[in-house]
Amino acid sequence: MRLGQKIADLRKKNNLSQESLAEKMNVSRQAVSKWESEQSIPDIEKIVNLSELFGVTTDYLLKSGEPSFELKNEDINDKDKLPVLSDELVKKYLTASQKSSKLRALAIALIIFSPVWICFACILSIFFDHDSHYETPLTFTISLSGYVAAIITIAIALGLFIYSLLNMREFKQIKKQHFDLTEERKKLEFTIKLFHQNNDKYVVFASILAVLSIIGPMINWFSNFSSSSIGFIITWGITFIIFSGASYLFTFYLFQRNYLSILIKHKKHLPIKLHRLFVYGSWIYAFCVLGIFYITTRLPYGLYIPFFNPALFIDFSIIVYCLFTYFFIKEKAE
Repeated sequence: MRLGQKIADLRKKNNLSQESLAEKMNVSRQAVSKWESEQSIPDIEKIVNLSELFGVTTDYLLKSGEPSFELKNEDINDKDKLPVLSDELVKKYLTASQKSSKLRALAIALIIFSPVWICFACILSIFFDHDSHYETPLTFTISLSGYVAAIITIAIALGLFIYSLLNMREFKQIKKQHFDLTEERKKLEFTIKLFHQNNDKYVVFASILAVLSIIGPMINWFSNFSSSSIGFIITWGITFIIFSGASYLFTFYLFQRNYLSILIKHKKHLPIKLHRLFVYGSWIYAFCVLGIFYITTRLPYGLYIPFFNPALFIDFSIIVYCLFTYFFIKEKAE
């Protein structure tokens, strides 16, 4: 067991919050959080103070092994002890979190879906007035309706997102982790297992849909649709529809898992070295992708690269980055 895990375990066994421990150690709550997530290590003076507070030896904190004697609680004030989380509140929180996750995921999916209305309006405009070279009142009305529908969809999405935030207001104390889950842990193990059984499939379906979303740009590229053709509009409409479905499944899973991780007091963090590597690697990846996009869009006609679509390259690069980020954090976070 690592030092950070030992500090977190001892704090919970003594029914102390991170704020209470930080106050006793004369440090900030963020410092305690970094100790427990292995982002930083307390200095030798703090380690000695921790051993005295928790009634363990410094060897136990710094090395592998069990405490040399029993944990002591006489120095823990009643006011520092965390309240017990009731079964009723846990059930209420899980129900509210599932509803909030659906609303947030739906809001994001609707924002991505909103351009579909514009595509649909453009298709209708071409269908009803394909012989005219000028905009008629009918085509103007149809086009305007598409933009209005897109704006209304985005407004509804923002409303759903705000409502989801308001729906979780009464659980602020749970989000701050001001509670004791000693009696609830066995029950939550079953909840976690059930969550993965019911929701892991969403990640699989979301990944499949995300890959399928590039079908539209590929059809457009290989069929050589012009930017004004109905085929071009249809293919991009298909892309937005598929990608909005993928975003709903993926974000619903992520929001659900985040709410559950708050409840079980288990938040994963990348080790500091891997976190820096991920951040720097992300910036390098973004610059490389944008650099390739910039260069390929400005090549002279004679140097044109066959079967290379810059827009499709950007779409594919974003999908690859999202999938890599998810699996990298899932495997490396501790």
